[in-house]
Amino acid sequence: MLCPHPVVAALLLVLVSACLGPAGRPASSPAPPRARLALSPFVDETPKGAGPLAEGLRLFLQEAFAREPTLQLMRRPEERADLLLRGTLLDFRPAGGQGPPALVTELSLVDVRNGAFVTSRIVTGAGPGGRGRETHLPGPLQHWAGSGTEGILRAWLASALVALREGVPAGYFVYDAAGKAVRPLPPPPPKAGQRPGAPDVSSGMVTPTATVTAERAPVREGPGSRHPILGELSRGEVVQVLDERGEWSNVRTPGGLEGWVSRVLLTAPRVPLPGGPPDKNP
Repeated sequence: MLCPHPVVAALLLVLVSACLGPAGRPASSPAPPRARLALSPFVDETPKGAGPLAEGLRLFLQEAFAREPTLQLMRRPEERADLLLRGTLLDFRPAGGQGPPALVTELSLVDVRNGAFVTSRIVTGAGPGGRGRETHLPGPLQHWAGSGTEGILRAWLASALVALREGVPAGYFVYDAAGKAVRPLPPPPPKAGQRPGAPDVSSGMVTPTATVTAERAPVREGPGSRHPILGELSRGEVVQVLDERGEWSNVRTPGGLEGWVSRVLLTAPRVPLPGGPPDKNP
């Protein structure tokens, strides 16, 4: 059997030692950066009310955060969070009742620095992940332990964690395992109703416009009827369309009001003709 050259053997030993931790165990990979969140009480907006379910879902998610490596829940008032997580219970039909079971919620994030809306996801109790037992059912959910509804609740929890990992913007993941910031946070998004800086018209970018088709079109803080109303538009008003999410359009008026309007109250967005007045979208 051939023995390696002493220099080669020494290099191999260094490489193996670098890959192994104490007692010959593989060295653990560095912890991923984390985002800091605060969790507000969940709101129940189901048609008939779901009793303690909304609070149970909040506690369920709160316990799961203890095992989530990328999202750190800040519980005490003196602990600083960068994002506030708001939950809204939209629909709930337990298993075994009339009609198919359902659990539908909306999870929204706002920037704590100025209260500006960041993102929103609809999370349901459908899909994989309903069999895990790592997180215990909190008191308000114990009523459904061992029933078909428990699987729906656990599937919801798994989907909620995935939605938050994917929905939290990458710029908010700035803290290491010790809680030390490794890079600065991104600037907070402009709050709805505030006029951001003037656009760079020299780049040749043209913002699409749309026209209000209803007598009155409420402008809301976020993409959904549950968000507060910031103002109203009238029939014939022309607005810039900045973004679209589901059935809602993020618009800006000539006066600087910015918010979300239901798409059914607007014409389809169109790009104005260069050098001409805004397209009225007949």
